[in-house]
Amino acid sequence: MRSFLLYSRKGRTDSKFEEEKLVEAGRMDLVCRCIPAALWISHKARDDTKLFVNLNGPPRAPTTICFDGSKLVKVYVDEKMNARWIKKLLEAKYGKDWLDVKGSLVAKKSFQDIIKETKSNVYVLHEKGTPIEDVELKENPMFVMGDQIGLPGKEEGFALRKGEKISIGKNAYLVSNCIANLNWVCDQRGI
Repeated sequence: MRSFLLYSRKGRTDSKFEEEKLVEAGRMDLVCRCIPAALWISHKARDDTKLFVNLNGPPRAPTTICFDGSKLVKVYVDEKMNARWIKKLLEAKYGKDWLDVKGSLVAKKSFQDIIKETKSNVYVLHEKGTPIEDVELKENPMFVMGDQIGLPGKEEGFALRKGEKISIGKNAYLVSNCIANLNWVCDQRGI
């Protein structure tokens, strides 16, 4: 199983945002674009992939949502539909333990909680990392990346205790494009 962990600095942790104003909701537009990039192939879901989205915006403690391709019930290709589903998840009565809401999980978990809990091989995406063509990716990779600003140094350092820094190029790409590219690489390598 491959997984992606997206750190969203300002993604709202409540449902008080409008689907038409996702940029103003802490760049929830970016989050909504990452969902199909991680979990969809043409006409079907990837049942070998998970996307963890760590939201750090107001008003609550950090919240993480996990979309699991093997359990998809309410995830869509459309940004607005994904935004509606995220709002429903954030309205649920969740705590520190994962709450299953129709196949998606939500919990008050920090970025570091997710890194601590994972049994995956961690790869932190960064322009200055080792080029991916020079990296022998191990089974069960977890690709860690930041939003349009990138990972905070503290969180990057924490993730690197458990993994290594890799790069898909010297340019900073849209995070949804990075996810699609990494899916392609894993597909080609049979991981």
